[in-house]
Amino acid sequence: MSKTPRVFQDPAIDALVRMMLELASESWVTRARLAALEAKVGSVEELVLPPEAEAALTAERDAFVRKLFAVLEG
Repeated sequence: MSKTPRVFQDPAIDALVRMMLELASESWVTRARLAALEAKVGSVEELVLPPEAEAALTAERDAFVRKLFAVLEG
């Protein structure tokens, strides 16, 4: 028996809603952190990542996308 409550008749819709809420949550955290960083740095032009940090961010993004779409696997 599933511990996740069903709101919609189609479980796929429930999965999409969970995915959307997770994405919205991540988006809000990112916006708050970016605002704090911009306030501290003072200039957005100064926020350039070195190549190794860009590669690490790419790996994090890939993991994030897998996490988002995992809810569709049910």
